[in-house]
Amino acid sequence: MRIKLFQEKTLEEDRAEIYYREMTVEIEKVCQLLEGATPQLYGLEDGQQILLKLEEIYYIDTVDKKTFAYLKEQVYQIQGSLSFLETALSQHGFCRISKANIVNIQHIHKVKSEPNMRLKVVLTNQEELVISRYYRKPFQNYLTKVRGILHD
Repeated sequence: MRIKLFQEKTLEEDRAEIYYREMTVEIEKVCQLLEGATPQLYGLEDGQQILLKLEEIYYIDTVDKKTFAYLKEQVYQIQGSLSFLETALSQHGFCRISKANIVNIQHIHKVKSEPNMRLKVVLTNQEELVISRYYRKPFQNYLTKVRGILHD
């Protein structure tokens, strides 16, 4: 897919146009993202797709080029790259914390300091994830931003 971006300071309203030969899942996801709709994630279970509720996802992980959503007691393989999911889910409480992880901040129980300028998050199900040094500051900024939204 080819994408072209143009900045026009004289526009009264942002707009996007999408040209396609046939509607694909990828194009549907882009449309949902542009429309600000809540993304829908489907997990694979026994060859069937199961609609996952975003609020039930604790974190998303990538292993061997496969993406997985971790719920309280289940793990589902899902479609989409981590960078796409990071963008699509950032307005729904999800934040990138490492090269391979996105966490749902609603499921963070506590944040602990670790050696070498790292942080560790303990989730409400007691799982622990390490926030890499690279993602530490963006994570802290995201928390500050979300707290500001929640407290306004």
